[in-house]
Amino acid sequence: MTEQSALANMGQFEWDSTESVSYEVAIEAISQAAAAIAPLIAIAREHGDETAVAELVSLRKQCIAARNELQPTDRQGVAEATQRYRALAEQLGRRAA
Repeated sequence: MTEQSALANMGQFEWDSTESVSYEVAIEAISQAAAAIAPLIAIAREHGDETAVAELVSLRKQCIAARNELQPTDRQGVAEATQRYRALAEQLGRRAA
């Protein structure tokens, strides 16, 4: 039986290293924003604020959807996501402090 490389069925990507790095930075920014929501959900639950819990869970779902939909070749979308989610992560971090 011949072993096949794990990369054998992967197509070629049409973005350069700059786009790749920018995409990874945007993905990280979105992930940080999503992660910053978790302690806020815990705090809202401790206070019995179900409205805040629902809003925060919805915001986390939006982050996950944005991360899943982001395309590495969409330079403008990548730049906007990086800016938006860095700011959101910072804002959420201040709320948790």
